[in-house]
Amino acid sequence: MAEMKGFIEVTEERGLKVLCPVSKILTVVCDESGDVFIELDVDGKLDSSGVLVRESFYEIKQKLEKALF
Repeated sequence: MAEMKGFIEVTEERGLKVLCPVSKILTVVCDESGDVFIELDVDGKLDSSGVLVRESFYEIKQKLEKALF
C-alpha cells in the first residue's frame, strides 16, 4: 500500500480507523496512564477537540515523522 504524505492513519478508541491531516494537528498529548489524544482544534472557550487513539505516543511520533519527511 502506498504511503499518503501529509496524513497519518490512527485507530480511535472504539477501533475505527481515522486519517488525520498532519497540517491540522495542534498537539499530541500523553497522560500519566499512557492515553494519547491528538488535538485538532481549540475553540474560543479553549475547549479542544480531537481523537483519543489506541496508538502509543512513540507510535504517533514515528507516524508523524514518516508523514512529514
